[in-house]
Amino acid sequence: MGTEEILEKISLLDCTLRDGGYYTAWDFSDSAVTTYLEAVARLPIDSVELGYCSTPKSEYMGKYRFLTPRTTEWAKSILASGQRLGMMLDEKSTSPQDLPRLVQGHAGVVDFVRIAVSPSRITRASDLAIGLKETGFDVGINIMHLSGYWSQVEALDGLERAAQAANTFSLVDSYGACTPGQVGEAVRAMKERLPAASIGFHGHDNLELAFANSLSAARAGASIIDGTMTGMGRGPGNTKTELLLVLQAASRAGRLDYEVVQQATAVFAGLRDEYRWGTNLAYMISGASGLPQNDVMEWLGKNRYSVTAIIQALHGDRIDNIEIAQFSELKSSTENDPEVFVLGGGATVAEHADAIIDYADATGAVIVHANYHHLDLVPRFAGTQYLCIAGDSAGRLPAPPQLAKVTGLIVPDGPRFRGTTPQSDTPIVQVRPFRANAVETKLGPVSDAGPLSLALGSAIAIKASAVTLLGFDGYKNASSAQQELAREIQEMIGAFATRHPRIPITSATKTMYSMPTSSVYSRITGLN
Repeated sequence: MGTEEILEKISLLDCTLRDGGYYTAWDFSDSAVTTYLEAVARLPIDSVELGYCSTPKSEYMGKYRFLTPRTTEWAKSILASGQRLGMMLDEKSTSPQDLPRLVQGHAGVVDFVRIAVSPSRITRASDLAIGLKETGFDVGINIMHLSGYWSQVEALDGLERAAQAANTFSLVDSYGACTPGQVGEAVRAMKERLPAASIGFHGHDNLELAFANSLSAARAGASIIDGTMTGMGRGPGNTKTELLLVLQAASRAGRLDYEVVQQATAVFAGLRDEYRWGTNLAYMISGASGLPQNDVMEWLGKNRYSVTAIIQALHGDRIDNIEIAQFSELKSSTENDPEVFVLGGGATVAEHADAIIDYADATGAVIVHANYHHLDLVPRFAGTQYLCIAGDSAGRLPAPPQLAKVTGLIVPDGPRFRGTTPQSDTPIVQVRPFRANAVETKLGPVSDAGPLSLALGSAIAIKASAVTLLGFDGYKNASSAQQELAREIQEMIGAFATRHPRIPITSATKTMYSMPTSSVYSRITGLN
């Protein structure tokens, strides 16, 4: 049986807004959604999963994460009469007690609800499925993380109980880590175990196998295939709905309106240019390794860690627990509770370099370079200087002559990524990084420690009398990564001021961060 014949027999489910919302925080303009739904209504798409029906969250998420009856009724009025409308529940954040409130007003409008669930929690999802069925919905179970159980479908607990309420079970290749052979084997095993249920497949494109895996699922007997317009979806994206439509239509000459397909995809073209979904090296590696792509991308976004270091840490490999002298042990007896100057990467350091150097030399402050941006000033300072080695920046450590006047290199206490402790003749010291939050951000066994985290940890270690930030300018027209970094820095400044009131933290250069600020020139005048 050819590809076209296989696809002609399957039901197409488009979940662009639900899965694509991971990029837009589930905000889509009404005009864009109207164009999308009007196009879908004229295409051979059987079902649309509009978004999530969710319990309250502490972070901002838009309309399509918290579907209301107003939204589902509006969407249903646009779709063709034979098309089905659905929404999704996340099992881990939804209890059976939440259902009456969440689905109130949706019955009779929404045709089906799918429950996203980890393979270890299918039994828990059964209670949700039963409650949804009793309310009048068709119920589907989306079993995540297929790469972890594709060869052990027979070992999944709770499937038979869930099948008492759910009539569809979709296998979700969450990390895009499966191959066509693995997907086919999993679908056949699921069909054998649940012969009365409809089996579906939802692919991710880490290894650019989402479409091939979808075909393999269909060949093995899957009757529902998920897709998204332009592949818009979490991480690298999903099987492209338009590709499924085009190939499905190959055996139906003239039955697909390609202009309408173009209209549907054009809605998301601008968003694709902005968010640039699609696979990349990090997604490929996370897929090939069966690792959580969210963790990989979150840590890459910090620009402190290489792909290699991240993958090794997720595997628990190559971890450095070598004990190094504590920063406080290198404190000179002449350094009696010194002021600590922390140099950031902002342009104001270079603009006011002469004044900063004069002020530092006059006060005898300890200089902590939070990064490598202004190491050209190292020879000009007369006093003690340290350099923070955050992430895996040890591989970019300047040549020894540039470090001649650096007293020591600061690294976080272990465990660290192996290779992040530099090989250097300059003494190396470790500190316990200052953290804004009690819960550490971790990658495998390694805790994240940014440059300011190390610098503030150093100030605490040597019992600084004060901390002065220089070159922490903030960001104008910040990218999303810069916005995240700015939030991290602001939280750290606020937390330090609250928890260490005896060590005042201020800025002596112009800054966009909320903190006490004065001019380095004013301070010099005060000294005189």
